[in-house]
Amino acid sequence: MSGSIERAVVVDAVRTPQAKKGGGFADLHPEDLVISILDALSDRTGVEPEEWVDFRLGCANQEAEQGRNLARQSLLAGGFPDSIPGATLSRLCGSSLTTLNDAARAIEAGDGDVYPIAGVEHMSSVPFSDWLHPSLKERYDGGGSLSMGMTAETVARRYDVSRADQDAFALRSHERAIAARDSGRFADEIVPVETPDGTVEHDEGPREDTSMEVLESLPTVFADDDDASVTPGNASPLTDGAAGALVTSERYAEENDLPILGRVVSRAVVGVDPEVMGIGPVPATRAALDEAGLTIDEMDLVELNEAFASQSLYCKRELGIDDDKLNVNGGAIALGHPLGCSGARIATTLLHELDRRDGRYGLATMCVGFGQGVATVFERV
Repeated sequence: MSGSIERAVVVDAVRTPQAKKGGGFADLHPEDLVISILDALSDRTGVEPEEWVDFRLGCANQEAEQGRNLARQSLLAGGFPDSIPGATLSRLCGSSLTTLNDAARAIEAGDGDVYPIAGVEHMSSVPFSDWLHPSLKERYDGGGSLSMGMTAETVARRYDVSRADQDAFALRSHERAIAARDSGRFADEIVPVETPDGTVEHDEGPREDTSMEVLESLPTVFADDDDASVTPGNASPLTDGAAGALVTSERYAEENDLPILGRVVSRAVVGVDPEVMGIGPVPATRAALDEAGLTIDEMDLVELNEAFASQSLYCKRELGIDDDKLNVNGGAIALGHPLGCSGARIATTLLHELDRRDGRYGLATMCVGFGQGVATVFERV
């Protein structure tokens, strides 16, 4: 290990389209999506897999087809050199942003120079697990308050986020995602995926036929009292997808003439009350900004994962994020939230849009089930 600390950079970042549960990727295996990401990172950067030190994969529900170290299985199924190790981790929704942060930390520590990272969730084939340890059920009144939908309801009630504001935020997500798609702003980040039924090239979630009238007509699904406000329309849908990045030392990138999308400046992970897990981005962002010596106003763009409109609006208000900087190409309410993929997805979208706008600083942050928050600050070099 050298005396100076290496700085970690992202030289490329890509994602698959986000497909509806039971949609275009339903007949694929999760490994197929991961392989598409790894192939694209190698092809686009020209960095041969033999250069990779270790592969880190984020996946929330590591069971059934996503079990038994999906990272290593993806490497082997994709025909990559068997000398490349792979590890799969779960921080639920924050899994793949954690893999990026871990890769940056490994580079800073001098462990190596080149780390592919990715995240995946194939929700068509793997059920969303709601298992709780008996002590959690006892502590949290049967465990119902820890369901993702109920945490969103609790945030809305505790922090006074109205149904009307949630629906308006959801509509904004669809409108911005459609505008980004139609203008070609997703072209640099999306890797088309071949399936038995053809090629999937675009996200399946954004709805051109939605409106405030449609959103207002949808029933609440997690509570049925007069104060209930969370609906299928203002929550993120279940989707299949993968995303990833090639993280290297800045020195390696410069020596190999690799373009740099962004430098990893700081990161943070925090724990919060699991009954309001959606507030996690607030303390995580504050910790990451403090580490970087920056303020939210200095961020040119912010990608905040839209698990639910209620928690997104609370975080936006509490952190003071300018609407013109937040999720400018839409978010998970329109695009979908394939759990283990989403952290890498928001980082990918952030870095490409930051480059497109010639911005300097960007923030990727998200809430995590059971009460956590993850945040990463990037600087465009």
